[in-house]
Amino acid sequence: MLPDTVKPGKSLLEHDNHGLNLVRWVQQCELMKHYYQADKVFVLQKTDAGFEIIASAADTTFRFAPGKQFELESPLLQQMTSSGIGGLNLDLTQMVSDELPKEFSNAICILSRPVFWPDGSEFGCLCVVNAHANEVQHVSPMMLEPFQILLQQDLALLCQNHRIEALSMRDPATGMLNSYGFIMMAPRQLNLGRRFGAHCGLIFFELVPQGEVDEETQERAHRELANLLIGTLRVADMAAHFDATKFVLLVFVDMERDLEHIIRRVEKQFAQSPTPMTLDSSAKFFAPDSTAKLAPMLESAKEGLQSSHATLSINTEA
Repeated sequence: MLPDTVKPGKSLLEHDNHGLNLVRWVQQCELMKHYYQADKVFVLQKTDAGFEIIASAADTTFRFAPGKQFELESPLLQQMTSSGIGGLNLDLTQMVSDELPKEFSNAICILSRPVFWPDGSEFGCLCVVNAHANEVQHVSPMMLEPFQILLQQDLALLCQNHRIEALSMRDPATGMLNSYGFIMMAPRQLNLGRRFGAHCGLIFFELVPQGEVDEETQERAHRELANLLIGTLRVADMAAHFDATKFVLLVFVDMERDLEHIIRRVEKQFAQSPTPMTLDSSAKFFAPDSTAKLAPMLESAKEGLQSSHATLSINTEA
């Protein structure tokens, strides 16, 4: 199974921090182009939007440049990506021209080999295109196997990095602590505050979309809220991107009503954002002599998020 943070239907070129060495992929495309005396060599990914070229050898025509997309319904590309492990050697002169994307109209033959994600699902394929006959035209696509292995190892490493990231203490999207980091670090800060007689509070904020909101807009809203919360905190306070929609703050205050002041200030500033999302909030106040542990404190503070968005629920523990 792929990590939750890996979206196989999303182009690798849309990920700013995919962690893949695409320069090495390009170099391998150049090597295969030289070996097969080919016209075009590229790596194709199957995405939700269609088939997209991720890396390619130098192409002066730009017909097969990275970012180029082909229709998902293309019979030729579907055949290439879903072929057996040994790949295909296709004679395009025997195919009906209507079945070929126009970019392949001058091609005589294609060598292809499928590429898979670590869970065995289709990633895409390698493709070698020739527009002229030569002595290596009928060489087996098995010679593409070393490149296929390299790509699949890189994809496995990408997934492994995502799993490690999930276990780390920082949320890569916002730079804040994640839930694991917060649970690891907050108890120490909480105990220090209690030792010095400080009152504290836990505040949850949850982003609530208004109607249909695309993923990119949601990510932008999360970053805006994260920056706002980081700017709100004092040195002793802590904040975390707790899960996909929630943020949590551990704050040290003088009195219970200070929690409401913090919430109102954050809500007022976030309301200035054009993002079509609103904030739900909940908080709980804890006196210095409280002996509650962090886990039940978090659960108690989070309960108020089930209430109406217009109502602030602040519970108090003496």
